[in-house]
Amino acid sequence: MPQVHNSLLSSGLGLYGAEKPRPHPVALLARYVGMAVMFVGLAALVPLAVLPAYPDETHLAPCFIFPGLGAAIVGYLIYFAAPTPDATARLTRGQAAACTVLVWVLAIIVYAIPYSVAGMLSPAQAIFESTSGFTTTGLTVVDVDSCPAIFLFHRSLTCYLGGVGLVLILTCVVTQTGGLGVYNAEGHTDHLLPSAAKTARMILLIYNALIIAGALAYWIAGMSLFDAINISMCAVPTGGFCTHSESIAYWNSTAIEVITIVLMIAGGTNFLLLFLLLRGKFKAFLTHIETPLYFGTIAIASLVVAELLFAQGISSDAIDSLGKGIFQVTSVLTSTGFQTIPSFADLSPALLFVFGLLMMAGAEARSTSGGIKLYRVAVASLGLGHDLHEHYGNKRHVRSIKIDRFGKRSVLTDTDITEAQTYIVLYLLLCAAGTFLFILCGASLQQAAFDFISCIGSTGVGTGFLNAESAPAPLLIGSAGMLLGRLEIIPLFMGVGTLGSMLWRGIRHGRK
Repeated sequence: MPQVHNSLLSSGLGLYGAEKPRPHPVALLARYVGMAVMFVGLAALVPLAVLPAYPDETHLAPCFIFPGLGAAIVGYLIYFAAPTPDATARLTRGQAAACTVLVWVLAIIVYAIPYSVAGMLSPAQAIFESTSGFTTTGLTVVDVDSCPAIFLFHRSLTCYLGGVGLVLILTCVVTQTGGLGVYNAEGHTDHLLPSAAKTARMILLIYNALIIAGALAYWIAGMSLFDAINISMCAVPTGGFCTHSESIAYWNSTAIEVITIVLMIAGGTNFLLLFLLLRGKFKAFLTHIETPLYFGTIAIASLVVAELLFAQGISSDAIDSLGKGIFQVTSVLTSTGFQTIPSFADLSPALLFVFGLLMMAGAEARSTSGGIKLYRVAVASLGLGHDLHEHYGNKRHVRSIKIDRFGKRSVLTDTDITEAQTYIVLYLLLCAAGTFLFILCGASLQQAAFDFISCIGSTGVGTGFLNAESAPAPLLIGSAGMLLGRLEIIPLFMGVGTLGSMLWRGIRHGRK
């Protein structure tokens, strides 16, 4: 998702009174981080809204009030302590990435605190649960069946905020160029409206409309209002948190499963394509490079999975197998993680292999799903095919690669192909590294590979290796994998590198 947009500041003194007549551009970074922390803190108070319906949980209110207000105050102090930046100040690519990383890490910490303060989870478990929510992964170490309603809503809120992107929400109220640099750093680089801010607002409008429509549909289908709101808040962001341990299978309802499939597909669709669809541009929607690949993958994989489920005896008949196949393929491909089968731990190696491929592929770019994304898969595959033809085919016919993007025919450049192929290689290398770390933590090869692919793909299904009894090490490794996958690797590395460089330059300046 993210593709970040010379060098970093000569020192980090812009925040602390540099000798220059104008505040250093780093002040802009501080102001956006401060604003984000204020927003995160105030949003952390939203779960208190469920207390009128669950008055017996009022004693848990301080678990949210103190971290929320504390974060809001800290953000306020950071924002107003930083010098007002020059009107022409711009965030560099590194600063934009650093701001994105800081916003996400601070949000994860703030929303982990209530779990620990309430005594529900250890610090490592709380970080894991919070990261899983914000990255819309859906892996959980919470006992959902005994979890208070206020914490169930808290989990759903993290999915809501993380699904559309924290920075995107902020962009809806911030229109300065510096802020849009951070918006781009989170991966929103295509604009169908005149500005990124207007595009962000349109995306947020579509996002909220889908959630509201989903909640109403669930309620009509027989869910309680509380369940309907929570499940819809996790289905559209492809988060996968559920209010019952049996996941969607709890309701045993075809109507609810169909509604969930529709919401998951919508969440896994490029939001800019949804915008085109709303504007009646059906041809542009249907011919976009990802659309046939997305629905074709769901169709073919569903048939394969249905056959394997039937062969393993998990489904009783062909109709049941097909229904479960469509649901689980959609859930895994969109990285949602809802289930209508009892457990992934009992699946055959063949099924785990198919689901592993789907988790790595992911759904469409600029959607709420995780994984490599079908756009990159298509571009990298087309580039590979072109290279093979160039080297081993008829060299007298040199052809460019053309694809349909948002209704327009465009030529794939070498840069497009290289970026896609580079990302896939990095992704696979990280999968290998994470698998090895899980093996060192005691997992079998099958458990380690499947569960880490689930983490980095933000999917949320697993073999059971990551659970409430897991040691802190695998939980933190899984959390790192989830954040890497959600921020799409390169911005995270760039942001961490920029922050390290800023810190080092500050230390060096302090020694002078």
